[in-house]
Parts: sequence; C-alpha cells; structure tokens
Amino acid sequence: MELYQEIILLDSFFKGKYVIENVIPYYEPLIPAKKRGRHLYWTNFPLPNVLSHRQPPKMNCNKNITKKVALAFAEYHFIDKLLKKYKGKQSKDKIARNLVDYEAGKTILDTAMGIIHKQDIKQTELF
Repeated sequence: MELYQEIILLDSFFKGKYVIENVIPYYEPLIPAKKRGRHLYWTNFPLPNVLSHRQPPKMNCNKNITKKVALAFAEYHFIDKLLKKYKGKQSKDKIARNLVDYEAGKTILDTAMGIIHKQDIKQTELF
C-alpha cells in the first residue's frame, strides 16, 4: 500500500513533474498506470509509447538458471563488473533484475524536461 500512498501524495500535493515506476504485479493495480515493457509508470505528464529500443534479456522462472538470467541482466545494464565487487546483503540476482533500462530512464527525464530530439520531429528543416 506504500506505493499507492506515494502516488496519491504526489498526485494531490506535488506541484512539479513526477514519475513512479514498478514492475507489473500479478494483480490489477488499484490506480491505473501506463504500461511500458515490464514496468508500470505513474506520471503527471505524458510518456512516449517507446521508452527504449534496447531488448532486455528474456526472463525465466526456472530456479536452476536464475544466476544465468541475473548475469545476462547485469551485462545488459553494464554493471557486471560492479556486481562482482558488491559485498552487501541484497541478492545480486535481485539487483540485476530490478534495474530499469538506462535508456528508458533518459527518455523519461528528457520527456519531463521537454527535450525533443530531432528524430522525433516530422517536419522538414527550412534552412
């Protein structure tokens, strides 16, 4: 319920732009969200339909290959060398699987700041 408390608080009182991300749960969300890939986003500004052109590794629930999937995600996010040095309590597999694609994050930030890239413009240049 903390997720929904945060969404309601920001939606009711926050004057700036916000985005809240969560992996799609197995249940129907209580507050409607925008679905992009494996994630749900609650925002107070419109999101592009495509946040990233990169294809993430395939998820597989088989416990025997969880380590291989986590390694593939670590390489996908370019954090494989950092995870080898990690000594914390959080599972390395969970860290690798829970990251949001950096390209999607940049797209969201650019959208919030109103940055429009040239490839998104359908008008030809005059000069």
